[in-house]
Amino acid sequence: MRRRSLAGLTAIAVTGGTLLATGAPAQADEPTTLYVKKAAANCSDQGPGSATEPFCTIGAATSVVTTGQTVRVYDGDYAERVTFTRSGTPDAPIGFIANGSAVRLVGPTAGLVIDGQHDIGLQDFKVTGTGLDIPALDLRNSSNIEVAGGVYTMASAATAPAVRVTGVTMASLRDIRGTGTALTNGITVDATSTDVTLERATLLTGSQYDSADHSSGIRVEGARNSVLDSVVGGFTGAAIEIGPGASGTVLANNDIRGGAGHGIHNRGAANTAITNNSIKDRCVDGVRIDGASSGVSVQNNTFSNNGQSRQSFCDPQLTGGVEIGVYDQSLTGTVVDYNNTYHSMSPSSTNYSWNGTVMGLAQFRTASGQAAHDRDTANASDRIDSANSAAPGFPELDSQNQSRRDDPAVTNTGSGPVTYADRGIIETVKSPTASFDVALGPSASAVTVDASSSTPGFVPIREYVFNFGDGTNVVTQAAPTATHWYATPGTYDVTVTARGEDEMQGSSTEQVSVLRRTASVGLLALSNLRYVGAVPMRPDQVGLTAAAQYDLADAGNGQVALVARANGRYVTQSANENLDAESQVVGPTEKFTVVRNTDGTISLKANNGLYVTADPSGSFTVSASSPAISTWEKFHQVPVADANRSLKASVNGRFVMADAAGVKPLIASQTTASTWERFDIVDLGNGQVALLARANRRFVTADGAGSKPLIATRPTVSLWEQFTMIHNSDGTVSFRAAVNNKYASADGAGSKPLIANGPAVSLWEKFTLG
Repeated sequence: MRRRSLAGLTAIAVTGGTLLATGAPAQADEPTTLYVKKAAANCSDQGPGSATEPFCTIGAATSVVTTGQTVRVYDGDYAERVTFTRSGTPDAPIGFIANGSAVRLVGPTAGLVIDGQHDIGLQDFKVTGTGLDIPALDLRNSSNIEVAGGVYTMASAATAPAVRVTGVTMASLRDIRGTGTALTNGITVDATSTDVTLERATLLTGSQYDSADHSSGIRVEGARNSVLDSVVGGFTGAAIEIGPGASGTVLANNDIRGGAGHGIHNRGAANTAITNNSIKDRCVDGVRIDGASSGVSVQNNTFSNNGQSRQSFCDPQLTGGVEIGVYDQSLTGTVVDYNNTYHSMSPSSTNYSWNGTVMGLAQFRTASGQAAHDRDTANASDRIDSANSAAPGFPELDSQNQSRRDDPAVTNTGSGPVTYADRGIIETVKSPTASFDVALGPSASAVTVDASSSTPGFVPIREYVFNFGDGTNVVTQAAPTATHWYATPGTYDVTVTARGEDEMQGSSTEQVSVLRRTASVGLLALSNLRYVGAVPMRPDQVGLTAAAQYDLADAGNGQVALVARANGRYVTQSANENLDAESQVVGPTEKFTVVRNTDGTISLKANNGLYVTADPSGSFTVSASSPAISTWEKFHQVPVADANRSLKASVNGRFVMADAAGVKPLIASQTTASTWERFDIVDLGNGQVALLARANRRFVTADGAGSKPLIATRPTVSLWEQFTMIHNSDGTVSFRAAVNNKYASADGAGSKPLIANGPAVSLWEKFTLG
């Protein structure tokens, strides 16, 4: 069964939330749209109803509207009971639209009435506070009526239904909500109303049992009416009641929830199709077929915990009901099959009733000759690919408007033309799930999107669609990884769609910030002279490897963001103040202020106003938790390009070594460069550098204020450990000691230790960086 449509109302279309007349236009001298704006200072019910001179009341518009026109009603409380006195035509219907979420008809007589008219559409009206004995929406003696959206609220203890349909043919009511603290009835369709479709209605009310109150959420008395995709909860008579005069009623894809009365009560109606519904937590029978009912079909439904009688809203005198009960003359001609039933608090021997005898599934099969394919199960997987698609009223789409899909992992045990349809209101449809990581590349503008963690649906993923959010063409390819270069810095929405071989697809969107990079450095913690690793962020790295390299990015307003090269993520301050390299977008918690200290170190001040601190043990994650700067909050910046360098003396072509692992002075004596011949050149700012020997992780000092040989012995940098690195025209470098302004010299043509005593740059004071 497809969604029912109104052949006589095809000229009304809902597009983007607007009801439009798409048939023949109004006469040339008439506007196609009338306006009602109660709040407008210049509104007048004697005016033309134009956008500049609107009506004040809805009633004024109803008295002049003509075929093909649309009336737009703007926000406001309208104390009116509006009766529509004019009709449209099939090709030029009349439409009334609530043009805002705050359009309300209010008061004890508030409501909408269509009586004796045809070809009218209503959209998104709210009616609230309606009195005791009149419905909020009253459709009478009319045809080709469409109601799309709207909320209809009744006053407490109202005796009238929220929506009443009387003598109506060819009508569609969809996406409407009936509310009230104690609705006597939600929607009633009388015996003279035919071909009425209620679709996606929501009716929820209190469920407390009252022996004098037998209200129903939806009551149908006429022929060829349908209730589809609706949600009904509460009501002490029944969630849905089908009266004796009804015939050919279709109840499909309805979600029937807890309440004191029956789930569905078929009271002597003929040829009712009760198909693919979910019915649970009713105090009495989930489905009750009784009286002179004939030709009733109960198939593909799921039932659970109906008739348990243990909820507070149940009649305390009840001894319990069943999931499916067939009584009286209905024993002949009722078809029960392909249902799932389950009692969680009572034995499964109480799931069925056959003319008043409570029994289990096996006994019911014997007594009735029915339910050959019913299942006594609470397992959701047992409803998959097991329905009868030839059942009367079978919906081709489920309650979420999804088409039927075959799960290849489940054996098809259903019947009819679609052997893989599911029981109940939801078709199990497994679409691909798009999941991806975004990594910032070493280039300032490059990002790599890796969607290989996406999961397929029922079939393999055929292709990935990448939209990088900057207006460039989307990329469609079989591979799950794509790299993109952004032309300008900014924050962009990246969307990846994974599409299966069955055309099912899933999408996911994440933001990524692309900022201008200003430097690539390592952070050498002064507390232990180890580099801060990225994953996790701990000061535990001996050398400046890729695991401890960061790009500084311009975050604006003098702040920086740190990109961990290890995983291409921004460093962020988490809720517990720890720093983690896990963000792909820059917000307040990814921004830091760099403070340059007088000793050449830097400190990082986080968004919380606290400084980043590094425990010297190296066992704890660095955190933005210190209110002041001490040794633990200081870091040396080491440019990535200046880490693990060697110094070859030009005078003898030998490498400078921190002899005896730094115990002895530096000397240019080695033909190869190993650990003792490696240094990290620390950036102290203002053109100053320090040399950290890899042999012992100590700073090179111009000992004795430069009077003694250079030696790697100092844990911190003071004046004696500061040098200016001079770049010579021949590509070599020289180091001038800050303590005496003399150049480091390979004394004795390299035969003696290095010493800061060169007055000028000659061959002895030149070194090649390796």
